[in-house]
Amino acid sequence: MKKTLENFGIGIDIVEIERFRKKNYKKNKNFYKKIFSKSEIDYCLKFKDTYPHFAGKFGVKESVIKSIPDKIPFLDIKTSNSKHGPIVNLAGSLAKKYSFLVSVSHEKEYAIAVVVAEIMSS
Repeated sequence: MKKTLENFGIGIDIVEIERFRKKNYKKNKNFYKKIFSKSEIDYCLKFKDTYPHFAGKFGVKESVIKSIPDKIPFLDIKTSNSKHGPIVNLAGSLAKKYSFLVSVSHEKEYAIAVVVAEIMSS
């Protein structure tokens, strides 16, 4: 497939960390389970301050949604982390259709995520 700008999408999202801090995890587990997988929740909970990580992962998911033309639910967007940074994989029929570059940053009150999506096949 010839690489053109039409083969790419970009999404960006900024999240106020306080929005998640106000939704205490222990009191709102069902809310979190509608957005994040068990492995994503486990990852965030291993930090002393979990909420910047929840906000960052939420920003990644929103950025993915903005970067592709297909409709996709939050739970079909799988985020993970490696020593090289965040990783995104999709579940279901879209799993092999897209490849992603992801960046996340946290700064005091905000988390921001940027995703570049490449369409792998039509």
